[in-house]
Amino acid sequence: MLELRGITKTFRIGPTERTVLHDLDLDIASGELCSLMGGSGSGKTTFMNIVGLLDKPTQGSYRINGEDVLGAKADALSRLRGRLIGFVFQQFFLMPRLNAWRNVALPLMYRGVAEAEAKRKACAMLERVGLGAHTEHKPSMLSGGQKQRVAIARALVGDPAILLADEPTGALDPTVSREIMDLFIEMNRDLNVLVLIITHDPGVAARCRRRLELVKGRLATQEKLAA
Repeated sequence: MLELRGITKTFRIGPTERTVLHDLDLDIASGELCSLMGGSGSGKTTFMNIVGLLDKPTQGSYRINGEDVLGAKADALSRLRGRLIGFVFQQFFLMPRLNAWRNVALPLMYRGVAEAEAKRKACAMLERVGLGAHTEHKPSMLSGGQKQRVAIARALVGDPAILLADEPTGALDPTVSREIMDLFIEMNRDLNVLVLIITHDPGVAARCRRRLELVKGRLATQEKLAA
C-alpha cells in the first residue's frame, strides 16, 4: 500500500542545512498495525508528515497503491489526504464549542455531506468507539480518554485507508492508555485500516504487530511479529 524509496528530508536554516531523514526505504501493506519509535530529534514527526502528505521529501519517491503522490499539485494532494488518511494527535484538537458528534462530523461537512447524514455517520462511529451515550457532550464534559476516543472517531468517520497517530497515548494515564491501544487494535482488525502509531512508549510499541525504529533519521529496526 505504502511504498517509500530513498526518502530524504533536508531543512535549510539560513546558510546551514540539516538532514533529518536519510535515504529511507519502507513498504507498509494495507491493514498493517505498526509502531514507529525513536528518540527526540530522530525524525519521527518529519516522517509522519511525509507519510501523511503534510510535507514533501527533498529527495525520494512515495507511492500509495502504486500512485505517485509526490507529483500531485497542492489541491489534489489535499483531496487525496482527506480521502485516504485520518490523523490522531496527543493534544486531541477538538473544537471546544462543538459537541462530540459535531466534532466527529467535521471531515464529512468539509466534503459537503448533508448535516443529517453527517450526524448519522458521526453518531454511529461514536457508538463504535464506546461513546454512544456522549454524542451531545462538549469536550469540557469529557475525560482525556473520552476526548481521544472522539478524536479517533473523527479520524475514522470518513473511512480512510490509513490512520496516523502521533503519540496518541502521551497525555493519558497507563490504564486509559491501554484502553486506547485496545481501541486501535480493534479498529485495525475490524475496519482493516492501516494504523501507524508514532510513540516513545515501549509498551505501546510492543502491542503492534510490526515495530519500526528511527535512529538519527535512519531506519534502524524493522521487526515484524507473527500474527
